[in-house]
Amino acid sequence: MKAINFIVFQILSNQTIFLGIIALLGLLIQRKKLPQVIDGVVKTVIGITILGAGAGILINSLSPVVQKLNSALHVKGVLPTNDAVFGVVLRFDSIARNAVMIFLLAFFVHLLLVRLTPGRDFKNVYLTAHLMLYHAAFMAVTLPIVLHANNLWTVIVGTLLNALYYTYSPAITRKLARAWTKDMITLGFMDQVGSVLAHFIGKWFGSSDPNQDADHMKLPKWASMFRDSTIVLFFLMPLIFVSIGLAVGGKGIGQLAGSTNWVIWLILQGFQFTAGIVILLSGVRMFIGSIVPAFKGISDKFLPGSVPALDAPTFFPYSPMGGMFGFLGSTIGAIAVTFLTIAFKSPVIVFPSPIIMYFDGNVMGVFGNKAGGWRGALFAGLFTGMISSAAVILFYPLTGAVYGSGLTWSNIDYALVWTPIMYLLKLVRVLLGF
Repeated sequence: MKAINFIVFQILSNQTIFLGIIALLGLLIQRKKLPQVIDGVVKTVIGITILGAGAGILINSLSPVVQKLNSALHVKGVLPTNDAVFGVVLRFDSIARNAVMIFLLAFFVHLLLVRLTPGRDFKNVYLTAHLMLYHAAFMAVTLPIVLHANNLWTVIVGTLLNALYYTYSPAITRKLARAWTKDMITLGFMDQVGSVLAHFIGKWFGSSDPNQDADHMKLPKWASMFRDSTIVLFFLMPLIFVSIGLAVGGKGIGQLAGSTNWVIWLILQGFQFTAGIVILLSGVRMFIGSIVPAFKGISDKFLPGSVPALDAPTFFPYSPMGGMFGFLGSTIGAIAVTFLTIAFKSPVIVFPSPIIMYFDGNVMGVFGNKAGGWRGALFAGLFTGMISSAAVILFYPLTGAVYGSGLTWSNIDYALVWTPIMYLLKLVRVLLGF
């Protein structure tokens, strides 16, 4: 078991090493020369490292403020953050072991299904390894509660459900995005089903007029600078941080700010968040430029016609301004749910999640903009942000040992896919008398 834990936690679940190995294998299979192999592996590893560094800055700049909001309002709140809740799962040895087994077995079953399933759209390999491990942990804590399952059945059911999802959900985004991704990649970020909703929200609330495309809007000369997402975030993020700070109060934020004025500290946190995004996107460009050519060797050899299903930021460049509108809408939606859960005295108070607001919001905005321009992106982010946050009220009590920790899973597909599935499984169990 120690060897398996080392392989999973130190190698396979570390997406930097995992994707570096993928790049190495792909280039070796293509019989590239040594300098080309080194170039491809190094740029894949450094690109994903830069991407991770940017993502870490985003979470670290926002999470302390949200936690202060929790304690200041004296409520039992929960912050949907995948990375943090996984750390909680690791404290429980038996649950962590089940998560390891689900992660490993589901990935191998997924590869087998990709190989056996006919149809071009289903030839996708889910490569977002860290999210696969987080989701295996979700199965490991919810299935014992939902099914009253022992360890064996938890692993079996969790493996099958995850393998099916990893195999077939990326086909959704592959088909929806084919016109603008050129069928080179697809999404593997627990947003695949949510992208359908974002697409139709974009159609319903947006416009097919090309002039309404967020990335091609005819802005006044003074406003043309806002085509640059860095400038948009430079002004937007400090406002968001100060708004949350006002809800907490100057005294609470002052404990975080130290000798710095609390308003100034919040503004600086907003700038730090913006810097994190700039770093993240630079990593994306380097990573995509290396992993896609390297993956071709694996897909051609073992899984002909397959494309990689990759992390959310790989989709941001396809509509930078659409993503920004989606992020804005998602932020409004997530904060609205927070205040609604407080106002209606919900048993679970859901705090704004950096994962939902930024990562999900951007993805939903990209699909919403492609379907309905800037209004489509804005409303796609707004509605999916509200749905993602509100669904936490339903699935958080199902998370067993993690319930009460103040942390849970995020992403829109937990709302649209996994919450209904878990309640359906629970209903079946009750009807069968188990």
